[in-house]
Amino acid sequence: MSSKNAVSPLLRSVSRPHGFEPLRVEGRLPESLRGTLFRAGPGLFERFGASLSHAFEADGAITAVRFDGGGAQGACRIVESAGYREEEAAGRFLYNSAASWLDRMRAARKNSAKSTGNTSTFLWQNRLFALMEGGLLQEMEPGTLNTLEATDLGVVSGAFSAHPHRVASLRTTFNFGVRYGPKMLIDLYALPDEGVASKLGTIEAPWQSMMHDFIATERHLILFVGPVKLNLLRAMLGLADFTKLFQWKPELGARLIVVPLDDIQSPRTFELDAFWTWHFANAFEEGDGPSVDLCRYPEFSLSDIGELEESGPPPLLTRLHLDMNTGKARETKLFDVPCDFPQLHPRMHGARYGTLFAQTERRGTDRKYPGITRIGLERGGSAEWAVPAGHVPSEPVLVPRGEAEDDAFVLDLVYDSTSDHSYVAVLDGQHLEDGPVATVHFDHAIPVTFHGGFSAAR
Repeated sequence: MSSKNAVSPLLRSVSRPHGFEPLRVEGRLPESLRGTLFRAGPGLFERFGASLSHAFEADGAITAVRFDGGGAQGACRIVESAGYREEEAAGRFLYNSAASWLDRMRAARKNSAKSTGNTSTFLWQNRLFALMEGGLLQEMEPGTLNTLEATDLGVVSGAFSAHPHRVASLRTTFNFGVRYGPKMLIDLYALPDEGVASKLGTIEAPWQSMMHDFIATERHLILFVGPVKLNLLRAMLGLADFTKLFQWKPELGARLIVVPLDDIQSPRTFELDAFWTWHFANAFEEGDGPSVDLCRYPEFSLSDIGELEESGPPPLLTRLHLDMNTGKARETKLFDVPCDFPQLHPRMHGARYGTLFAQTERRGTDRKYPGITRIGLERGGSAEWAVPAGHVPSEPVLVPRGEAEDDAFVLDLVYDSTSDHSYVAVLDGQHLEDGPVATVHFDHAIPVTFHGGFSAAR
């Protein structure tokens, strides 16, 4: 997304926040689909008569659709964090680039930030959290989407990234958080399926950068530091809007930092040619080191977050095999069609896998053809649901039915520009090309959402 596209309906504020209410269903919802889809994204692009420079600064909105085996209810609520409530009381922005320089300096001196919850949802031990890049976990009430309090889970030092990753065989979710200062520090966390969260340790980054995602295997955490530099002084003094704080520095190259889970303080760094990634697909151990699958962009841009690049070389699904003996990386292109927002069957997280689902965008001479695609990595082949003209898909969310990697419902929140409303498409992962078995419709548009998850009914 970009400021030049600010008239896009996906970049409008939520028009009607509301609790759960019945949604219109077309087709027949599967009886076995029971639980709640949660999605997170920016919800308020302007407040107090001022617009924001970038969606990453917006207060979040959590959208949910509850499936009960035949019907569906939907809700969309603003994340009313402590910082949001403080701004409402003050009648002005206090924490982002739309705030006054004095208010930004006050926030910097207090080392305080607003947990906007505008990037992802995280479900852990029957709790729902809204996550962002640089703040604590903002807890939400899953049954109502009411905003609760932000939490550090007793271990988070200051930030908890929007991309936790679970390793199925370890029954543990891992994550990181970045602390900026004289040196950029990366805190590492483990959240077991049962038990309490813990801080694994802290490592130092080679330079002040933006870190959005990472990935985990049964033996390693793999961190990406791209050739992007933060102007820390300008950030601390509030001298630039968000979009001008980070600079592409291809001469730095890229780094993959491989951290052994059994020896956090002995990371191994792989130096690579310059590239950027927003999202990893998966990673797994094989032979002499881990293989890492990611959506590889040739360069960094903040202009199109939430959609595939509008111009220039597109992101391609790429595998990097890291040889722990030689310190070398081998690169393989896995799929020819531009794609991002990759997802796979939950039981395959952290393990060797053969099937991936992603948001794709085939490109013709006159227009682009977005869709949701199932990609066969081992046997080859793919299947695609090409969305109708004027419809905009989002990250697919998988709801497993069986053990096979493609045996899942695929849920996708779609914006229909022809009628200015949003709906959830319910697809059969094994017959993706047949299109939705059912669609569930809001009576209004949902702003762009980035990431989400599904909580199965118990």
